[in-house]
Amino acid sequence: MIDLASQYEIVSDEAGFRALETEWNALWDRAQGRYYQAFTVCQLAWQHVGKPLGRRLRCIVGRRDGRVVVIWPLVTYRKWLWNYVLPLSPDAGDYTSVLVEEGPGASTLVAGAWEVARRRCGADFLQMPYLRETQDLYRIASRERRTLLATRHDAWVAKLRSEGEWEPFCQSLGTLFRKKPGTFARRLSKEGDVRVQMTDPSDRTSNTRFVDWLLEHKREWGERVDKMESWITSPHYRDFLVDLLTPHDGEPMARMIVVTLDDEPVAALITSIGNPCAHAIIGAFDARHGKASPGSIAVEQGVRWSFDHRWDLDFGVGSEPFKSYWCRGKASQVWTLHLINSRWGHAAILLKRTLRQFFRNTNEPELQHTDNNPDCAKTSLT
Repeated sequence: MIDLASQYEIVSDEAGFRALETEWNALWDRAQGRYYQAFTVCQLAWQHVGKPLGRRLRCIVGRRDGRVVVIWPLVTYRKWLWNYVLPLSPDAGDYTSVLVEEGPGASTLVAGAWEVARRRCGADFLQMPYLRETQDLYRIASRERRTLLATRHDAWVAKLRSEGEWEPFCQSLGTLFRKKPGTFARRLSKEGDVRVQMTDPSDRTSNTRFVDWLLEHKREWGERVDKMESWITSPHYRDFLVDLLTPHDGEPMARMIVVTLDDEPVAALITSIGNPCAHAIIGAFDARHGKASPGSIAVEQGVRWSFDHRWDLDFGVGSEPFKSYWCRGKASQVWTLHLINSRWGHAAILLKRTLRQFFRNTNEPELQHTDNNPDCAKTSLT
C-alpha cells in the first residue's frame, strides 16, 4: 500500500513551485530528464501558458528520506461544471511523463504519483497526451477502466550517441527525396548565398524576430496541410519560445538554427539541449523555396549539432518523411489517453451522449422502406 500522505505533497502556489528549483535540477540531472521535464522549461510553461490561461498549479512532489525523488507538474482547469487535469506544458505536443529517480522503486513512485493525481487533484477528467508505450505511467494509466479516448501515434528518435563519424553515418542512411545529406544546401546555393547560423542567446531582438518569422511560416504550413493547432497562433506560446531561447538568467534550454538565402531567412529549427536526448521543438520553412527543401537543411544541421554533442534527437510524433529517414525507419509508439476520473465526469459523458442522441432523433428525416426484405432494405428520403 502506498502511503500517499507521508510521501507526496501537491505544490499549488508559485512561491512553493519556485522553491523546488535546486532539488528539481538535481533530480533532473540524476534521472537524465528530458527537456520538457526541466525546471526552467516547466517554469516558463507556467509563466507564459498555464497562468495566463487561468489554470491552477498542481505539482506533485514525492520524497524519500527527505530527498526529492519524483516530480510530476500538472495543472487543472474548469470547463462548465467539470475539472480537468493535464500536464504542465506549453500545449505544443510535448510528451507526458513523470520525472523520477531511477532504481528498483521507480515504478512504485510513479504509481504513487498517479494515485495522487487521481485522488487529490479534484479531477473529473484526466488528459494525458503522448504517453510512451514503454513507460510505467502508460502501463498504469492504460489499465484504468473508464477510458474516453485512446489514440496511438508514431514517435521518432534518432539514435546518434552510438554512431561513429558523421560522414559514414550519413552514407549509411540512403537518400531523402533522392538526395544525400549535404546536397540540399548545394542545391539551394544555386539561387543565391546560403548561410546557416545558430542565433546568439544574448541577442533577444534577433531571436524574437526569427521566432515571429518561424511561427508565421508554421501557420502558413498548417493552413496548407490542414493541421492548424491552437498553439501555432498562441501569443503565449510565442512568448514561451522567446524566453526559452533568451533566458533572463542562466543558460538557454534550446537554440535556434536559421538558414538564410541572400541574408533572408528561408528555414528555421528550434532544438533543445540534450540530457543526453535533445528535442526538435519546432521548425518551419518558406514555401516559396520549397523545391530546394530549405527545411531539410535546417533539420540536417540540427541532427549534426546533436551528433557532435553525442546526443540522441527526438523528433516527436508525426509522419513526415525526414523523421523516418534520420531514425532509420524505426518508430516507437506513444498514446494519448483521456480518462473519466469521477462519477460526476461519468455523468457528464452520459448527459452528452443522451443529448446527442436526442437531437439526432429530432433532426433525422423520416425514412421509408422501398423493399420488403428487411435484410437488404433500401431507404429513401420522403
